Amino acid sequence: MDDASPILLLTRPDPQSRAFLAECEAAIGRRISAVVAPLMQIVDVGDVPDLTDFRTVIVTSSHAVRRLGEAGFLRGQIVVCVGETTALLARKYGADAIAFGLDVDGLLARASELVGPCLYVRGRHIRLDLVTALRTRGVQVEEAVVYDQVAQPFSRAGEALLSGTEEVVVPLFSARSAELLSRSLDIRAPITVIAMSNAVAAAWTGGGTLCVVAEPTSAAMCAAVAQVI
Repeated sequence: MDDASPILLLTRPDPQSRAFLAECEAAIGRRISAVVAPLMQIVDVGDVPDLTDFRTVIVTSSHAVRRLGEAGFLRGQIVVCVGETTALLARKYGADAIAFGLDVDGLLARASELVGPCLYVRGRHIRLDLVTALRTRGVQVEEAVVYDQVAQPFSRAGEALLSGTEEVVVPLFSARSAELLSRSLDIRAPITVIAMSNAVAAAWTGGGTLCVVAEPTSAAMCAAVAQVI
């Protein structure tokens, strides 16, 4: 591998970071120099909600799907997801799942198709009050928080990388990750940030070169990494 190649800094929880690294290496056809330094850990909170009284479950993340699926609550359940990857995971748990767009805006654009009553199952930290947005569109919806995105100390390897002189590429998948990394330390390394959306880009205040992928998918993020690694 070219020693001058940038180093990939991955800040998602460890399983997601390593899965994305494998996806990038498969796309590029070679090993990538990378540091995995999660900014958050996903922690289950509360009880798994009873879905009996709801016609439709709404999820915007794989973490919500896993919490419900591992409890055995998704089999035969109608689930509306953001993104086909999330819908595919829900189907693996036996759900009748469909993706309403690639992002929350896509879901809201199809709000009239939702069959209520609905339950939005989510994490503690969100960027948009989806329940209020859906209610203003006439959707009967409640919400349940089933996991938390708990910030964790940045690793020494991550700190050393960002305070060094080697070029660093950082794919950021969420606005919370962008905020946490921006304020984690004084970033001195030359850095290229690949943001999954405009909302993620807006949350980034750490300097460097910033670009936003054309669509909020893992494949688009991987393609963007391939262009600069």
